[in-house]
This record gives sequence, C-alpha cells and structure tokens, in this order.
Amino acid sequence: MVQSNGHTTNIITHEKIKNSLSLSNNVENTVKISSYNNIRLYLSLTISSLGIIFGDIGTSPLYVIRTIFAENLHPTREQCIGAVSLIIWNLIIIVTIKYGIFILMADNRGEGGTFALCGLLTGEHSHLRTRAKHIISIVSIFAASLLIGDGALTPAISVLSAIEGLATTSESLTKWILPVTILIIIILFFVQMFGSSKIGLTFAPIMIIWFIVLFSIGIWRITFDPAILRAFNPWEAISYLIREKQKGFIQIGGVFLSVTGLEALYADLGHFGRWPIRTSWLCIVLPSVMFNYLGQGALIMQHPELIKNPFYNAGPSWFRWPLIILATMATIIASQAIITGVFSLISQAASLGYSPPLRVIHTSKKVIGQIYVPAINWIIMLITLTITLYFRSSDHLAHAYGVTVCSDMLITSILYMFVMRYVWNNHWIRVILFGIFLIFDITFLSANIIKFFEGAWVALLIAIIFFLIGFSWYYGQTLLRQYLNCYARTTTLPDLPIRLGFINETNQLSEINKHEEFKRSRSLLIDYQTASSDEDDDIKNKSIINIHSSSLSINNNHNDDENPLPFIDETDENMFLKRPMDNLVFTVTPGLGIFLTTSTRHTPHVFERVLERIHALPQVAIFLKLEYARIPIVDISHRLKIDKYGSDERPFYHIMARYGYSEHKINLFDM
Repeated sequence: MVQSNGHTTNIITHEKIKNSLSLSNNVENTVKISSYNNIRLYLSLTISSLGIIFGDIGTSPLYVIRTIFAENLHPTREQCIGAVSLIIWNLIIIVTIKYGIFILMADNRGEGGTFALCGLLTGEHSHLRTRAKHIISIVSIFAASLLIGDGALTPAISVLSAIEGLATTSESLTKWILPVTILIIIILFFVQMFGSSKIGLTFAPIMIIWFIVLFSIGIWRITFDPAILRAFNPWEAISYLIREKQKGFIQIGGVFLSVTGLEALYADLGHFGRWPIRTSWLCIVLPSVMFNYLGQGALIMQHPELIKNPFYNAGPSWFRWPLIILATMATIIASQAIITGVFSLISQAASLGYSPPLRVIHTSKKVIGQIYVPAINWIIMLITLTITLYFRSSDHLAHAYGVTVCSDMLITSILYMFVMRYVWNNHWIRVILFGIFLIFDITFLSANIIKFFEGAWVALLIAIIFFLIGFSWYYGQTLLRQYLNCYARTTTLPDLPIRLGFINETNQLSEINKHEEFKRSRSLLIDYQTASSDEDDDIKNKSIINIHSSSLSINNNHNDDENPLPFIDETDENMFLKRPMDNLVFTVTPGLGIFLTTSTRHTPHVFERVLERIHALPQVAIFLKLEYARIPIVDISHRLKIDKYGSDERPFYHIMARYGYSEHKINLFDM
C-alpha cells in the first residue's frame, strides 16, 4: 500500500484463480491451458476447433482445383503436379509455419486478431510514439473491416459450392441450388445465438467425419496414380510458375483459396487457445486436406475431362449423394469460422474505442472469448444474402473472394513485425527474417487484385463501409478526449477535499476495512482493457478552468421537521463554502450524489460540470465505476472495492463494482 495525502491507495495485483481461464501465455500470472491442468477442457477445445475454426480451410477442396484450372479445361500431368505442389507448400509455409508457429504467439490477454496486435502496439509496453500509435489504430480498423467483408463472402461461396453438387446428379435440380442456399444461410446465422461452444461440439463430429472422408478419398485416388506424390518436391511448384509465366501468376490467386480462413483462425484464438488450434491442425486437418488435393490431382492426371468438378468426381459414384449431403453440412460449418472471428473482432473494437458500443453476450462460463454479438450477426446475414442473390454461383463469387483476405494477411504480417520490434524488443535480424513472409503475401495480393473488376470490388466496398463507421467513431472519440483534456478539469481524488476546502482525514477503521478488502481483491483478475477511456493521464491535470460566480443568493428550503437522510447535519456552519483560489462558490446540499466514472484516480467530468453549472455539491458524493472481471461470476465478497476520501463530515467515496462477464443483468440494488 502507498500512502499519499493522508489516503491509503490499494494496489491490486493479479494472481491465479481457479475459476478463471486465460488462453494467453503473455498475461502474467494467469491460468494456462495445458494437458496437465485440464485434459478434458483441452480435448474439448481441440475437438470444438474442428467445428469452428477449420471449416473454411477444410472445405476449400470443393473449389480450389476447379478455380485454378478455370481457363484450362485440359491440364497436362505436369501442370497437375505443379498446381498441387503449390497448394501443398502454401499450406505448409503459410498455415503451419507462419500462423501456427509465429502469428499465434501474438495474443493480447488471450485474444487474437488484428485488434490484438493493435492492443499490443498501442499498450503501455509499446515503444512507439503517439503519432505512430494513431496510425496503427487506423490501419487496424481497416484490417478488421477487411475481415468483416470476407465474413460476408465466406458463407455464400462455401454453401453455394456444396449445393452446386446437385447439378452433378441431375440437371433438373439446378433450379433448387439458389433457394436451398438461401435457406441454409438463414439457419446458419439464426443458430449463432446458442454460442460457439455448443455449435462447435455439435459440428465437431460432422467435421471429424468430413476430414476422414477427405483423407480416405485422397488416399484411394492416389493409388491409381502415385506419380502425384512428386508434388511434395518444392521444385515442382517453382518450375510450374517458371513454365506457365503469366498464366501461372494468375493461377496463384486460385492457389491462395486453399488457405482462406486463416485470419478467422487467428481471430478465434480467444475462443480456443493456441495449443488446441495447433493440435487439431497438425493431427487432423493438414493431413486430410493435403491428401485430398493429391487425390484430386491424381484424378485429373488420368481424366482431364473431369476438371469441371474434380472433388465430387474423385469419390466413388455410389457415394455421390452422401458426399453432397456431408459437403453441405461441412460448408455450413465452414461459415461458422469467419462469423465467430468477426464477433471477436467487433468485441475487441468496442473495448478499444474503435466501434460504437454493442451488446456482447458471453455464451460460455468457462472460456471468456466465446461471445455472440446480435447486431453484427443480423447485419452480416443481410449482406451475405444480398451477395448470394447478386452472384448466384460459386464461380462468379470466386472472383470476389480472396482479395480481402490477402490484404488482411499482409497487414497482419506488418503489424506482427512491429510487435516483434517495438513490444517484444526482438533484434532487427529476426524481424527481417520474418519479413520473408511478406514476399508470399504481396505475391498473393498481386494475383488476386487482378480480379478487382470481376467481383473483388464488392468485398472491398463492404470493407470500406465498415471502415468508415469505425474510423468515424475513433476520430470522434479522439477529438472528444482532446477537447476534454483542454477545456475540462479533473481532480485527483486524494486532492479533491483539499481543493474544495474540506479537511482531508482518514478514518482508522476505514483503513482497516480497506486493508481487508485489499487482501480479498488480490484473488480477482480484472480486465483493465475495458477501462480504455480512463482519464488518468497526468496531462489532464494541467488544464484548469476557474469557475467564476456572480452574486449568488443561497437558500436552504428543506423542511426542518423531516430529515430523509439522518446522517446529514442541517445546521452545519460549513454549508456555504467559498474557495478563493478557484473563485469557486457552491452549496453543500443535504443528500447523496452518485456520479458514474471510468477513472480510478480522478473525478468524472460530470461532477466538475455540476460544480460549474449548478454550484451545488451533495453532502455525500459517490463516484461509481463498473468493471468486468475476466471470470464468469464475481463472488459477493469481492463485489465492491470502496475507497474513502475526506472527513467523516464531508466524505467522498470511490466505489468500484465488479461483475463477471456472464452476469448480463446488473441490479444496482445488489450493490
């Protein structure tokens, strides 16, 4: 405890608590998920991640090979091997190495995504200047907007590509493709309210079957032409690009579709944690999709005429209908990855001040990152339905798909390099070595930007709209803070009684009570991320407004026979006070005043405005701050933290009311 101006300030430290769960290795003294402390939860998160995160990458075999050879209906054997080699090494380099090893290491209190990087770069441990932090914030808003644009496209192209399998069985079913797709998309967004944990556990068995089928079909097809295994040689990919020249460069845009969903993977880090994600990727997802691409390549090497739909043609003919049904369910699940990623980003945006406040519902009492944002859910649904009706086929949607993800990946790589240098203090050599991944990002973006006028403009338009909303809010909040810094006064709470001319005493019993509360509060992990608007900067103490008052008549009109607040002394000789230093004249009125605040050390602006405009001060003033802990429910013994300032006759209280993230309804009478 620190003694200051007769007031004892309690410093809360973070310790491990049993009923909290953090998925971050960067947050000091928090519980980490591992097979040693909670094997059941670890396995549950690993399995659930199959149904949430990897649906997008897992369903890419439906359309990637077809998209690559969209303008080459009779590919040669060497072209098949080269294209599949590009896909395999894309999965290894980008997903396994870049994201699996490096990007997932950058989390902010367990959360991932662009705003997690932004939070690290603009936080207290960052060595960037203020101007650079503002630029980082704006870039992060744009990157998140790109992911939202991708989130509107993913359900459309995923579901359409699966339902289009109906056309391979009968031409008469073609007319039902669009209506069925619309119905499935509506159902998909409707079930989001039940939470990603319930959805993940429901979808996970389906995705396990899906990945087993992908792996089995791939192995079966490889046996017909094992020469496709040459694709594991990276030189096959390089020589393919050299031979094909411009055509090969354009086809890189199709190759990139094999890793779509990566940004959602990173954004969903808070839902599952890095090790469950890595485990499910390396043990299940990567082998399944890799061998399925090899199987499709082996099929095209033998039957080039089947290039129009190699995925369905790769399986046995008797398995066609079960495969269509399974693919439809898998693509529904694929859309889940990007939707939950968007929820995470929007929640982080609101907490960082980059988005208007939105209602966020926590759907799990075990993992803080599992959330549902109703407003965004319905907005994305309407955009997705509009896009589906506009493009009407996955072939047309493929042109619009990928540009936003490429741009987002490039921004993520750049921000990660800044984190390495300015937050983790890594040497420039390490930063430059990671910069090698920028070559891949720029290449993918260049290949996809060619499709701008063929449909990519739609995704960018959606991203720009969301960016303008986020930027307008961020810019407006910045101007508001600057205005308050210049033209509004705040006072440190220990100095408030002295400024108002009261005696600043500390009751010994109060000190004992606060010490007991301090010891209890040490077991509570508080999410200070929500206090981003805290007016605790020292610069704000430099701006002072003198409150001038003309001749003011003050009357005491209360009834002498009635005292609604028995602790008020109506005959107090200090009822009328004047502070010559500030030319401040005010009335101390009987009663209790509660002022909401976001600060733990300063008076709120509304309190200062009451003194300035009304020239009145309640005899008992309470500054109330609501704060959410990173645990589901806060015990009643830890609910309140009370600090007292001033004397017993003229007390000021700062009360911090704590609630868990699953406590949606706050009853003020419970405090």
